[in-house]
Amino acid sequence: MGKKNLISVLEKISLYIFIFIFISCSSGSSEPEIDDGNGNNDNENEIVYPVSELNNYSSINKKTSWYRTNKSFDELYDVSSSRYRGFEKDDNGDINLFINGTYDQNKENCCYYWNDLGQYLFTDLDGDGTKDLWAYYWKAPWPTNATGLHLYAGNLASYENYDLQTGLTQVRKNVFSDFDNDGKSEVMLFSSGYDAPPFPGDSLAFFDVLSKKYKYLSDDIGYFHGGATGDINNDGFEDIVAYSGGSVVIPVHPVYYQNDGSGNFTLKNDIFLNFDDSDNYYTVELFDIDNDGFLDLFLGSGGVLLVIKNENGTFDRSKGINIQTDNNLEVMDIDFFDFDNDNIKEVLVMNNLSGYNGHSLNLYKFSFQSNSQITSSYFDETKFEGNNSWIKWIHIFDYDKDGDLDIVGDGLFGDINNKKIYWKNENGKFNRIISN
Repeated sequence: MGKKNLISVLEKISLYIFIFIFISCSSGSSEPEIDDGNGNNDNENEIVYPVSELNNYSSINKKTSWYRTNKSFDELYDVSSSRYRGFEKDDNGDINLFINGTYDQNKENCCYYWNDLGQYLFTDLDGDGTKDLWAYYWKAPWPTNATGLHLYAGNLASYENYDLQTGLTQVRKNVFSDFDNDGKSEVMLFSSGYDAPPFPGDSLAFFDVLSKKYKYLSDDIGYFHGGATGDINNDGFEDIVAYSGGSVVIPVHPVYYQNDGSGNFTLKNDIFLNFDDSDNYYTVELFDIDNDGFLDLFLGSGGVLLVIKNENGTFDRSKGINIQTDNNLEVMDIDFFDFDNDNIKEVLVMNNLSGYNGHSLNLYKFSFQSNSQITSSYFDETKFEGNNSWIKWIHIFDYDKDGDLDIVGDGLFGDINNKKIYWKNENGKFNRIISN
């Protein structure tokens, strides 16, 4: 090969290499995603919140009832339109599934009816690979000072395959915990007891699905609308926190049961500092919001969300951060999710409006140094007025099965009962969908 031909070949090879590098760089790179600090990204369509995002939580947060319960959801079970919508006593006094016709909810000693205010847990509870149903029923007529009835159905294909037991009087909240570290979930129950003056309260209890037995925690009787479980003292075991409020005969106060790792609990309310009987809270959650490895305490009431930092296993009320929501709002449920992809979880709050006349969502960018409301950056509609229409719970899961996470309403009540409400994830924005 001549010298000129060799140079020509080398020039061509160099040109091809240059073109290849140029094309590769041009097609394989893009402008970085820029966050303006308000949750708005220039490349906003890249925010999709895939289902795998639920795995992106710290180890301490994964050992909370909030995480365990939320992680178990991938669909809702409509108890009210199923064969499990109610139970009644026959002439022999036996309790049977109510299947046909209608029943008189006011007929004394007749019926147990589904609790519109509660959760229905629909997941694989016993580890056999099939979904089970957990539901809790109140006694009719309401209110009544009678123990409620739980349903545990391990095989929904059969009408007869269910376990029915009495337990607490009025269960307001059901969550999953693993108190004995065996990898199996127990159902933790928070009950208010008889829902009429003097509001005598009830004990706490949890239900072991495998043994089908209750364990009652009766060292502190309270009017419990809510509570949470998690490892408060970082000993590796899940503890219990609840709040007693609204009773005529029981002082308002927080409650803490410490777990020894075997599902045995000791009452240790001295971890709460500077609380008094004016602090009336119904909604309780545990979450490490500042990523310091300790679970912080979230308490909700009318117009206020209180966040108290965990200081080596204690909660000092005087150091808590009050987020003023709206005097017309009652905090019902609290969720945690990284909406703006900055690796810091935001706080999502479901409220009911004063007089139960509607519901609303609030989203907060929170830290113990500062916080701001950023609801409108992510939700198209946030406040909905209506006659006695409110939502007790919200969950984060892929409701519409399109591969990303949605915000789903549960425990719908009033004129939205028997409807389906969720906020559909559309490229990082959440649009409200309501259907029958």
